[in-house]
Amino acid sequence: MGIKIKICGIRDLETVDLCHALRIDFLGFNFSPNSPRNISESEIEALLAFREKEHFPKIVFLFFQNEEKQITKLVNQYNPDYVQLIAGDPIDITGVWERYRSSKTLLPAFRLQGRVGDESLLCPDLPFVILDSYKKDLGGGTGHTFPWEYVKEVKRPYLLAGGITPDNVVDAIRYLKPFGIDVASGVETNGKKDQTKIEALVKNVRG
Repeated sequence: MGIKIKICGIRDLETVDLCHALRIDFLGFNFSPNSPRNISESEIEALLAFREKEHFPKIVFLFFQNEEKQITKLVNQYNPDYVQLIAGDPIDITGVWERYRSSKTLLPAFRLQGRVGDESLLCPDLPFVILDSYKKDLGGGTGHTFPWEYVKEVKRPYLLAGGITPDNVVDAIRYLKPFGIDVASGVETNGKKDQTKIEALVKNVRG
C-alpha cells in the first residue's frame, strides 16, 4: 500500500491541484481560529470544487478551539471524509468527538509529551490516528519534532506529524515505519505551501 501522505493547512487551489496530480492521500483544511493556516467558510467551497475528480485525495477538516456548533455546521455542509479533532482541546468537544468516533469519521490527533505507554488510549476502534508534537495553545503545525522514540513501540496505524520535512522524512520512515506522515510547515516557504518542497517530500517518501 505504501506510506500515506497528508498535506495539511492548504489554502490555495494550486496546492490542491498539485496534490491531486501527485496522488497525495489526504488533504487537510484547517479551521482553527488561532492557526496561521486558518481558512474561512467562504474559501473552502472553491478548494473543494473538483473533489469528484478521479483519484482526488480524501478530505480532512481540522478543528481546534472551534465551537461544536461551527464544527457541526461545516461538516454537515461539506461532508469531509474525516474530521480531525485534537485531544485536549480547551473547548469541550465531547459531543462531536463521540459522534464522529461512532461514525468512524473521527481522525483524532494526540500531542505527545512523553512515551506512549498504553495504546488503548489511542482510540483503537478507529482506523488510524495522528501522533504529533505538543505546543501549548496550538493544535498542530508547530514545525517542531518530538523524540521519535516516544512512538517506537506503537503498533496501531498512525500518521506521524510534528516537524516532518523532505529532509528528515526518510529517516522517520526507516526508524518508525508509520502508516503515513502528516506535513504542514515542512513543505512551506515563508508561510506558504511550496510546490518544490511538496514534490521533494513525495519523491522521498515513495522513492
